[in-house]
Amino acid sequence: MRSTHCKQNRHTSGKFPTIFIATLGVVFGDIGTSPLYALKSCFTISHLPVNEMNVLGIISLFIWALFLVVWLKYALLVMRVDNHGEGGILALTTLCHKLKLFHKTAYLIVFSIIGMALFFGDGIITPAISVLSAVEGLDIIEKNFSPYVVPITIGILTLLFAIQKHGSGSIGLFFGPVMTVWFLFLAITGIMNIIDSPSMLKAFNPYYALSFLMHHQFSGIATLGGVVLVVTGGEALYADMGHFGRRSIQLSWGTVVFPALILNYLGQGAVLLNNPEALINPFYALIPVWALYPSVILATIASIIASQSIISGIFTITSQAILLGYLPRMRVVHTSAKQIGQVYIGSINYILFALTVGATLMFGSSEALAHAYGLSVSGVMLLTGILIIFMAYKEWHWPLWRLSVIFLPMLVLDGLFVITNMMKLFEGAWYAILVTAIIYFVVSVWMKGNKALEDQKTTQRTDLATFLNNYKKQYKQRIPGAAIFLSRQANKVPSSLTIHLQHNKFLHEKAIFLSFSIKDSPFVLPKERFKKTELDKNSYNVDASFGFKESPNINSVIHYLIEEDIIKSYDDVSVFLSKGIPVASNVRTLQGFSEKLYIYLVSISQNATDFYKIPHHKVIELGIRYKI
Repeated sequence: MRSTHCKQNRHTSGKFPTIFIATLGVVFGDIGTSPLYALKSCFTISHLPVNEMNVLGIISLFIWALFLVVWLKYALLVMRVDNHGEGGILALTTLCHKLKLFHKTAYLIVFSIIGMALFFGDGIITPAISVLSAVEGLDIIEKNFSPYVVPITIGILTLLFAIQKHGSGSIGLFFGPVMTVWFLFLAITGIMNIIDSPSMLKAFNPYYALSFLMHHQFSGIATLGGVVLVVTGGEALYADMGHFGRRSIQLSWGTVVFPALILNYLGQGAVLLNNPEALINPFYALIPVWALYPSVILATIASIIASQSIISGIFTITSQAILLGYLPRMRVVHTSAKQIGQVYIGSINYILFALTVGATLMFGSSEALAHAYGLSVSGVMLLTGILIIFMAYKEWHWPLWRLSVIFLPMLVLDGLFVITNMMKLFEGAWYAILVTAIIYFVVSVWMKGNKALEDQKTTQRTDLATFLNNYKKQYKQRIPGAAIFLSRQANKVPSSLTIHLQHNKFLHEKAIFLSFSIKDSPFVLPKERFKKTELDKNSYNVDASFGFKESPNINSVIHYLIEEDIIKSYDDVSVFLSKGIPVASNVRTLQGFSEKLYIYLVSISQNATDFYKIPHHKVIELGIRYKI
């Protein structure tokens, strides 16, 4: 099997040992904190007694889920597919679009929106369940501590979201070493308890997993809703590939993370075999009493790191979605001068904080939150699996027998994970569904409203060269200076030009018609950034291309125009742009609440002047009202 568009990303520069440690800190925070709650959740969901058969069966399911889903599917198969070094559901769908794997682009757009919405759901629940499960260790030390668990959790979450505006770079320096200690801690505490019950090693035999499912049937299938918790964070291996590279992630997973998780789960199983009462919190039951306080502190720090990783991921995917046109323009702050992936979006941070705290207050414990968790992750995994199958069939030309042997078992497992999590609808899965549905609805309204506005801009369908020739027949004189007209479509007449000519009746000596293009790749090479077409001796069409992980800006365009000797200096330029203002009407594109929502989204959307970083003294904004 060959890699698709494989290319080492600029973020992976540096010495490999440093990248290796950083990978442990950023990529594996989510999956690395699953031992805090996964085993207890399985028994809670299935209501099964703690006995040897059930313990061996569930731990065996853990082992083989980690092997099949994370190692075989993601580390070995999915990570072979990248969009110029980038991974994740948005990068995958844009790559499928570029390769034309689907006849209808609408299917890929739907996949993109659903995948993004599910990822948001994961970003809301992960911080809540991770921090809650860590703080709950205090209740093991002091029995009367229960009333303080939720307030302490909310305090930690408040601090976590408050520091987001400062960027994760400075905190990230500590992520790798802390998570290295955490994984060593998981392995050592697991080994200490396996020694007392070496019979737990039988869980490596898949017979116990299959026997558990066959013996318990419906209850066994329902248990998969808890098993999926051990693979939450598996998608991060793929999503973070652009930052750390495939080799570093695969090596970190195989040599450190996978062994540490397996040893810890085996250790928790050994504890339950010796003491079924330890089900109250099997993770902290691994630890000697004298080490409980430092263990709670370490677990809390690890859970904060897991939360930070998913929050940073939400910021990144949001900035990509804005450039791809899935969301309104928002103010994106780059918090690092060296790493383009480190961004902060204030409005998203406030929304995440409110929903995460809301989930913490609503569910009140990691055990209750586990019912809401898992659906978002399993949904993204299922979508990824489907897209990879299309990739293997249409791009790699795999025969059906190979697809069936390799991908069908994984697709069935992903499907079972989704179904079993849907079975927890009334216990908590409704929260994940609600969040996903709301985000999908908002994105759909935004895209539908934008299309309605574009359909009304009939002048953009006119050829620009023809329009200028017709204009020159009436008005031959031009005034000194240069004007840049922003246009959504290359070689088409921008609304700003028609409004300007209608009212002012003149053109500048130099007229540049600029359109920004967001490509399917994350980055664009400098030599491919600009494409210039000369319309006449004084007019030019310029297409500025940017990747979906870059920030379009007018300054780079002006520097290019000066280098090409099209304009003399920065001071000569005026920038014209049109602002479409939607107003309610009887047109049946959007109706009722959808119409009001779109108008509101436009009102809070960042204006083009700030988004494209146009100096305010250079801009001339022309407004026009459109009925939707």
